[in-house]
Amino acid sequence: MKRPSFFALTALILAFLAPLAAQDPERTDLYNEIQKRGTVTIGISENYPPLNFEKGRKGVEIEIARELGAFMSAKVKLVPLKIADYLPALERGDIDLLIAGLSRNLPRAQKIWFSEPYITITPAALISKRVLPQTKYGDQFEEAPLRTIWDLGRFHGFKCAVKKGSSYEVLLTSRFPGITRVLVADNTEGFASLRRGTAQGFIHDSLFLQYHYRKDASLSGAFALLSGGDVVEELCVGIPFGAAVLKNQVDVFIAEMKRQGQISEWLDKYGKE
Repeated sequence: MKRPSFFALTALILAFLAPLAAQDPERTDLYNEIQKRGTVTIGISENYPPLNFEKGRKGVEIEIARELGAFMSAKVKLVPLKIADYLPALERGDIDLLIAGLSRNLPRAQKIWFSEPYITITPAALISKRVLPQTKYGDQFEEAPLRTIWDLGRFHGFKCAVKKGSSYEVLLTSRFPGITRVLVADNTEGFASLRRGTAQGFIHDSLFLQYHYRKDASLSGAFALLSGGDVVEELCVGIPFGAAVLKNQVDVFIAEMKRQGQISEWLDKYGKE
């Protein structure tokens, strides 16, 4: 077998290192910078129960952020952000990390790094019971009722609320072209569109919708909760490109929190709030 030449090996190494070399030097040494200043700035969602209640008052991701800060021997500064500002804030260096119910996907991976996942969820949807097919028992059976969000493909002209810029907007566009998207700015507007009747459904993640479905009798009375079936999403910490040491430390921290069962305990605690 012919060995690769010195020049070929050099070219290969340079090609591997080029993306890192192109990064901001301050970003590549971000972990040491955090330790020097003694503060880590973490972007969070504005309101995302049970992950985050009321801009960081409490929640699963708030516990994760605080414990991560303690692991890095740094004070934690929480910065609530709208979903459209998540990636720009991280790319500009306004925040050091992003812990905001952020799921990993390819378009986002072109702009930031992702940690190992800390929670796995599925897509889900709240659907008005008035549009659900009914099953008649007896001599005649009507069309089977909806059970997962994949059954939404049977509908045409169905209006579904979805947060603009979210992974669920991409899901509706790619998998359900017959569904009319009602774009909303935040979760509050998504629920409001259901109650006003401007949308017949609201798609989000299973963890978030299950929490509200269980807590709000008006939702469980008027709407059905559909699961995501066999498709899963992974929530990860967003990390600036090039911050290799920081990414390694975040991954080690997440692995240990999962091994100890700590994240599961927080999910159980705040899921009952």
